[in-house]
Amino acid sequence: MWILRRILISILALYVIACAVLYVAQDQIIFNPDKLPEDYRFRAGEEVEIEVAPNIYLNNVYVREPSSKGVILYLHGNRGSNRRCLRQAEMFMGMGYDLFMPDYRGYGKSDGNIESEKQLLSDVQQVYDYLSARYDESQITIVGYSLGTGMASYLAAHNDPARLCLIAPYTSFIDLKNQWTRLIPDFLVKYPLNNEKYLAKVSCPVQLFHGTEDEVIPYQSSEVLSQLSPAIQLTTLDQTGHRRAIFHQTVRSTIRRIIG
Repeated sequence: MWILRRILISILALYVIACAVLYVAQDQIIFNPDKLPEDYRFRAGEEVEIEVAPNIYLNNVYVREPSSKGVILYLHGNRGSNRRCLRQAEMFMGMGYDLFMPDYRGYGKSDGNIESEKQLLSDVQQVYDYLSARYDESQITIVGYSLGTGMASYLAAHNDPARLCLIAPYTSFIDLKNQWTRLIPDFLVKYPLNNEKYLAKVSCPVQLFHGTEDEVIPYQSSEVLSQLSPAIQLTTLDQTGHRRAIFHQTVRSTIRRIIG
């Protein structure tokens, strides 16, 4: 009997250790930033620094269009920086809208490090506030890709932009965790980023795009989200994986059509 007890205690101890390691390591699992030197110059646009906390500045790339009809706020995924993601956002250029791209804390030339969901959401809200002081909200389109979809839907739920476009969105990070394992308790997820909860509160039109061959975030996530409201439309990208979705011409043509 004592042998069985020792085995059970050992299994429990290993489980607790595994949970602790995953809790500490999840920042490194979720965020994969690429730091840039201060003298790096982007191939397009100008740089704007927004102070989000005392002596903590987010670096943003701001590309202006002649006779602009508004602005597209693009929230990129978890990898790289605006050096890499500017190539993704080039598909939104030439639509008659300015483009504004923040790098999150620790990404690119932005200061600090991401420490909590509250901090992450507060930072993007301050970016939105910067834009809403310069554009009417009816001129702001929010576009989020992958990781950025959670922040994009949060902003749309707490503000009044013209429209919201999500490319390869998840229902929540808790659901993503559960696809890998349900053994890790939900409360250990530091960044729930619950798209399902946020989208239920969004009043503007919402356009989803998702590839049927997405190997990172299942296509079924967008099917679930599209059922939340008649205002949410889903465009299926056939035979398209996660990383190709942002470059799909259907995304570009649809966004061009809906923003006019």
